[in-house]
Amino acid sequence: MGHCLSCAFLILIWLIAVAGRCYSGLPLPSLHGLQEVDASSVTVRGGFWGERLKTHREVTIDHSLNMLERDGYFTNFDLAAGVSTGAFCGNATCDSDVYKVMEGAMYTLEYSRDDRLRKRVDTFVDRVLAAQQKDGFLITWFILKDQDKRWDNMAMHQLYCAGHFFEMAIAHEKLTGDQKVLNAARRFADNIDSVFGPGKRYDVDGHQEVELALVKLYRATGERRYMDLAGFFLDERGFLHGTERKPFDAANEVTGPKPMQRRIARQDHKPVIEQFEAVGHAVRACYMYSAMADIARFMDAPDYERALDRLWEDVVGRKMYLTGGLGTTQYKFEGFGDPYVLPLETAYCETCAGIANVLWQHRMNLLKGDARYADVMELALLNTVLSGMSLSGNAYFYQNRLLMKKGQRGEWMNLCCCPSNLARLIPQVGGLTYAHGKGRLIVNLYMAGEATIKLNSGLTVKMAQETDYPWDGHVRLTVTPEKASAFDLQLRIPCWAAGKPVPGDLYHFDSSNIPPVGLHVNGKPESAVPENDGYVHLNRAWKAGDVVELDLPMPVQRVYANAKVMMQAIKGKPLARGREKVALMRGPLVYCLEGQDHAGQDVTNLILTAETPLVTERRPDLLGGVTIIRGESSAGTNKMPLIAMPYYTWANRGHNVMTVWINRD
Repeated sequence: MGHCLSCAFLILIWLIAVAGRCYSGLPLPSLHGLQEVDASSVTVRGGFWGERLKTHREVTIDHSLNMLERDGYFTNFDLAAGVSTGAFCGNATCDSDVYKVMEGAMYTLEYSRDDRLRKRVDTFVDRVLAAQQKDGFLITWFILKDQDKRWDNMAMHQLYCAGHFFEMAIAHEKLTGDQKVLNAARRFADNIDSVFGPGKRYDVDGHQEVELALVKLYRATGERRYMDLAGFFLDERGFLHGTERKPFDAANEVTGPKPMQRRIARQDHKPVIEQFEAVGHAVRACYMYSAMADIARFMDAPDYERALDRLWEDVVGRKMYLTGGLGTTQYKFEGFGDPYVLPLETAYCETCAGIANVLWQHRMNLLKGDARYADVMELALLNTVLSGMSLSGNAYFYQNRLLMKKGQRGEWMNLCCCPSNLARLIPQVGGLTYAHGKGRLIVNLYMAGEATIKLNSGLTVKMAQETDYPWDGHVRLTVTPEKASAFDLQLRIPCWAAGKPVPGDLYHFDSSNIPPVGLHVNGKPESAVPENDGYVHLNRAWKAGDVVELDLPMPVQRVYANAKVMMQAIKGKPLARGREKVALMRGPLVYCLEGQDHAGQDVTNLILTAETPLVTERRPDLLGGVTIIRGESSAGTNKMPLIAMPYYTWANRGHNVMTVWINRD
């Protein structure tokens, strides 16, 4: 009898282990905070985002795949598989761009059936997998060039490429149900796990990304060791690297200033739990912060959370541009500068940094359940991220400066991390809209479409949004639970609707006279005053067909920077204080001036007085349909009309001067 019980127990353990290795189709739930609502559960239909997804489907994905084929990035896999001959194309990071675009194609196929694109993706998948080596390793540069130097120089972005492969593999399994790519990702992850970790090699990647990807791989497979490996790579930062973990003392760094600068650039100067100020490469930093937030959501990691709180306050309170962009050229690379040093013409605001900021803020919102993170997410998404791609969907900016003497997007880039990153983020935008957990259903973004959301209680709720947001602040939500049920519906009241352009005091509106927000449930008025978490809580019994109407007034707002902010208006001139400039916002959109709308005038010389009335005009015939701002400006003693356009639309009408910040009288 005892023997039978022992056997049964062993069989049970085996079954649990097997179950842990099988992808259930659903991510493992979070331990803390909220659960995301996947983009596959959200249909974006019409409106602002519907048009962008249409362009993405019809133009961006094929264009991106075509450019990668043109530049030989797919051929690299054929060379590595031994089925083709020729020279390697590109650099050691090229594989990552292939994976990002393919990931974007798979997300696109989730919301749009396209047999031609599906066949194209299937062919590319087979070419990639054919290059994988028997031990799981898969980086074409090292297979073809430096097979014996796989891990010699971690600045070669080996783990960055691996991380994007893992994310692509998870997207493929979710789309197709076929585990062949996911299994390939596991073999590669196992290869990495055999090299790095406690008692093995102690080192970190040159460009963070694999950490958040390993968390995703853990959620997709149930293999805890992938989560542990992500934690290892995070916790190894700030230590000497080699065959054991040793303390790193910056004061006694004997190899000189350049290695120390490289450590700072990749956030390797201190242990992550001691990093309270954002330094170094902005993209790498936000990917790292994203992984920390993920681990804090799935494990008990209070030290991570404490560091994240301090880092967030530093970034949003002292180092973020009004557009949600991150990074300057102050230290000769696309990284964080000193507090409050936010130059305009030498801003960097890499498109990838804007995307990384969106990913970080989304995860912070899931961890904390606070609307201020969604405020920053929306700001970066609508301004810096969308500025990175033309309205036509096939031209790009690497940098998104706030003052440009001349700007034109290119159809592609030799370093194409930004175009490929846009290819995968845009089709995921629906997945940023909702969250749920602990009896709550949260609406973070407002966009036309429908969602089917299964709450933790098992209740399925359908949500429909009708809105022309961000051009209009009226949002009509129809709530349809599968049966009458009570839960807390939370609506984000954006910080701009509550009197602040961003959370914190880095920027502020010129007026405290903010129009009240309107809210009705089934035609009856409700209080629209948000609670401390930034949401209006509608906790009630909901039945099919209940209607919530939210009215967010959108007056034109003058925005001023904190007096500590320094802006370098033009190269060679002294830093100008932020108080000498004014910017314009309407709703969540930042506006700018372009020379084309001002008779070729150098708009950096225009002056906007505090008394000048500003009015809006809807222009459905312009730039895909926009709302512009009109007023009057002066240049010297001359008066002239002022026209402000949404920042994300600039440089879609040819070369011209642009500025976000306007001179004050």
